[in-house]
Amino acid sequence: MDIETLNARYSLAGTLTFKEGPNGLPIALITTQGATAAITPYGAHLLSCTFAADSQELLFLSQKAIFKAGTPIRGGVPICWPWFGPDPQKLGRSDHGLARTRMWDVASSALTADSGCTITFSLTDTPETYALWPHRFRLTLTLTVSKTLTMELTTYNLGDTPMELTQALHSYFAAGDISQTTITGLEGYTYADKTDGGAENTQIGPIRIDAETDRVYPFDGKDIILHDDVLKRKIRIKSEGSKTAVVWNPWSRICEEKADLGKEDYKKTVCIETANAGNDIITVQPGENRTLMAVYSVER
Repeated sequence: MDIETLNARYSLAGTLTFKEGPNGLPIALITTQGATAAITPYGAHLLSCTFAADSQELLFLSQKAIFKAGTPIRGGVPICWPWFGPDPQKLGRSDHGLARTRMWDVASSALTADSGCTITFSLTDTPETYALWPHRFRLTLTLTVSKTLTMELTTYNLGDTPMELTQALHSYFAAGDISQTTITGLEGYTYADKTDGGAENTQIGPIRIDAETDRVYPFDGKDIILHDDVLKRKIRIKSEGSKTAVVWNPWSRICEEKADLGKEDYKKTVCIETANAGNDIITVQPGENRTLMAVYSVER
């Protein structure tokens, strides 16, 4: 759908407009009293968000991010679905599923009662997706921008067989300096350390990032907080429909290996992902739906 048509159908005067982004990708720009945000229908990928109460960008987006069909965008909030991580069946399919590298449709937009804005994107099965993952589905991502930022990812099973899936809102949060950040809310939980062959460890005290980090925490869904001493803020992450949190930082080795990351980018970001991953496998019965939700806010 072209920019003119998107604006004719879904723009909201003074609040939501569409523009052409890198390589012609459409981008929805949202401005409310509580926050501004940018999201592209390509992957239903949230690119940026800044709260009115905080002048700093919430999310990290790599300056080397590649905006090209078939390539995931590095940073922001990619959608990992219907599997998280490597292909679980080892069939050679892309890491993190099929949703983040396809163009979604814009389904609706509206103002909210608290002067916010919602926009919904939709992805449905095609012969191409069916060949990769043999299920009939509808996937929606609803973004609500106000004093908080809410992301709701809903899977609808349109077929006649159960669907099993893992998924994540792969949020890259901006950090002033990773050496001066800590993460609380996961103390006491046992996690799988993917940098150590999946070895299980127990989280003692706040999480501090001082090396490559890739941890999967089964947890009870309580709030997780990113404390940033440089930017002098706390990012609070609330979740629903999630029993897994993933904490990831690439550190220097991966940054040097990846074409879409700068060598120093590991100092500027940490991923705290709202997920269903590991043993937290979701089953969606025919005719049913399941929602994964994250709510982000900033405290000073």
